[in-house]
Amino acid sequence: MYANKLNNKSKDENPIDLLEDALINYNWPYNRTDSNTLFAEAKGNWCDYHLTLAWSQDRKLLQYSWLYNIKINHDKYNLIYPLINKINLSLPNGHIELWDEEGMIMYRNSEITNREIGIDPSEIDFILSSCLKECDKYYPAFQFVLWGKKSPVQALEASLLDIQGEA
Repeated sequence: MYANKLNNKSKDENPIDLLEDALINYNWPYNRTDSNTLFAEAKGNWCDYHLTLAWSQDRKLLQYSWLYNIKINHDKYNLIYPLINKINLSLPNGHIELWDEEGMIMYRNSEITNREIGIDPSEIDFILSSCLKECDKYYPAFQFVLWGKKSPVQALEASLLDIQGEA
């Protein structure tokens, strides 16, 4: 696991440094544009996600967004908004949103750090792995609504099935 490799990192370190180390470890391509911003790509089970990871030193706030590789036509918005609302009710943290002008779906969240403690590598590992898991979990629901002509409830039920065993 990534966190075990970085247990000697300072807790006062910029979380973007820790995120950069994690992205290298996960072998995810990334571009660090400045000391407080990273853009990356994560391979999910269903699609690749475009990540934006940003740190605000003044507010001690780590913000992250995961952009789905799905383009929604304006005529499908009326189908997607009810699904997004249902998903957001079940998310333990963060939220899904639809960028209206671009027709893109993204998962967004943030972490406020304790000014004394900061963020440690195990938290970075948890953030990346839990975001990927949540994004992958709901991807099929978007497909079911957009192309499978399922209602939001049907789409969520179908995408959250827990398959047991093997065929």
